[in-house]
Amino acid sequence: MTAPSVKSGMQSGFTLVEVVVALAIVGMGVVTLFEIFSSGLRLETKSSERTEVAAYSRQAIDGFLIRREVRDGRLEGAINERYRWRIEVQPFREDDQLSSIGWDLKEITVETRYREEGRDKGMELKTLRLVKKGG
Repeated sequence: MTAPSVKSGMQSGFTLVEVVVALAIVGMGVVTLFEIFSSGLRLETKSSERTEVAAYSRQAIDGFLIRREVRDGRLEGAINERYRWRIEVQPFREDDQLSSIGWDLKEITVETRYREEGRDKGMELKTLRLVKKGG
């Protein structure tokens, strides 16, 4: 009967060093994925906030423009206890052609202020409105 032969110097499996290196690589990949997801969520939150501010600004200016008379000056208010808006109306520029036929061109600016991440932020929208003189 012959004795079973032992493979000299050949072993199967992974060494402890190989396992530690593989786990370190996998760990770095997982951390990188978490960073990507968290920055994506932060960007989505900021984008959503700016979209909401734009919608509220538009709502404020639309409410103002519904009025029949547009006079120079300022008007302030709040929306949703979180957003404050200010509308300012002023002449856009002197236009002799418009004035001669009884019209004025007004610049209407709405500035909306809000807090994001503990800091004051704002958005400004501008539009022009043609108004009949004296009205």
